[in-house]
Amino acid sequence: MNLTGADIVCLASSSWDAMWVNSQHLMHRLAAQNRVLYVNNLGLRAPGASRGDWHKITRRVGEWFSGLRQAEPNLWVFSPVSLPLHDHASIRRFNQWNLKRTLRRHLTDLGFKQPLLWTFLPLGVQLIGSLDESLVIYHCVDDYAANPGVPAARLREMEDQLLRLADLTIVTNPLLYEERKSRARQAAFFGNVADAEHFAPRPDRPLPLELAALPRPLLGYQGNISGYKTNLEWIAALAKAMPAASVVLIGPVGWGDPHTDVSALQALPNVHLLGRMPYERLPELLAALDICLLPLHDNESTRRSFPMKFYEYMAAAKPIVATDLPAFATYRDRPQLCRLATDADSFVAGVRAALADADDHAAERLAEARLHSWRTRTEQIAALVAQTWQEKEARNESATTDNPEMERQ
Repeated sequence: MNLTGADIVCLASSSWDAMWVNSQHLMHRLAAQNRVLYVNNLGLRAPGASRGDWHKITRRVGEWFSGLRQAEPNLWVFSPVSLPLHDHASIRRFNQWNLKRTLRRHLTDLGFKQPLLWTFLPLGVQLIGSLDESLVIYHCVDDYAANPGVPAARLREMEDQLLRLADLTIVTNPLLYEERKSRARQAAFFGNVADAEHFAPRPDRPLPLELAALPRPLLGYQGNISGYKTNLEWIAALAKAMPAASVVLIGPVGWGDPHTDVSALQALPNVHLLGRMPYERLPELLAALDICLLPLHDNESTRRSFPMKFYEYMAAAKPIVATDLPAFATYRDRPQLCRLATDADSFVAGVRAALADADDHAAERLAEARLHSWRTRTEQIAALVAQTWQEKEARNESATTDNPEMERQ
């Protein structure tokens, strides 16, 4: 069973032009056979006074005035005015009123009928029943209430309500799934994956200029560099333990945590922060690395997430050294695919062991990555959504047949 011809309203966890995560990857692929209205991230955390937050505010204000735009065939993007002050009742009421008003107008303009409401955020609960939606999907990719600076109690309240009302809840982390499956109408576990074809090794990839002059081995991390998730202390310990190596960090600093402090890393001569890179360039950057790093803190947030970069590293056929978290539990006895660490010493030891491994293991990593690709995952998710939708329509039709008064209403 496939999902085709549907109109989808997606409340995304990331803005379309930001670093690509689940919401962009999945909606990009679903738009091949459906129509998608992609609503940029509404914001969960009130902004502070940091430079990063001011840049975010500037970007969001620009998005507010950009209106509805078509980003791809069958996919439109817009950013509603939304103030991330969710603990204030008056602000919540304004946000909810404005979101419903603008969404209804855009749905009318696009000719969307009885859309699927697909939300990656607990905030999506405020839309249920207001869009004449035919199905509600909650795509749970993170425990947002565990993130710093968010209205945790309010988000947990919203999520509890969303779990009760959504027709289908899709969960990407095993611990998140175990905690939510009993509270949801219907829950399914689908772990995060990667665009295996995008990151697959190619002999013609150029050596990036940013890395060409750096001493090897090249030990690299790709992704958001955020203090509450990324273990900056482990990275510093690695750089100090292996001063002849180059430690390369690819990605923006402080997204989601404006208090992230990388000054200790910047002071180390063999640590190189490259900043955010276009998604199109990530394969050539990963291809140049000798070891891919995934040093994360072990906390309430990271235990309930599943970083997509894990399978991006795997698809690039690179050795991986990561923090031992529930998402990676199935790899604890598979060091040829990934070595897991519990502290700074075992992290450094894992990197040394990966560098010393005489076997390549590239074919095994590529085979594993193909089992966790967006192409396969999209087909699996689309089939389950289509089945759930069909079953709900059948129940509604049966209820109408059994009670003719419902049809006359």
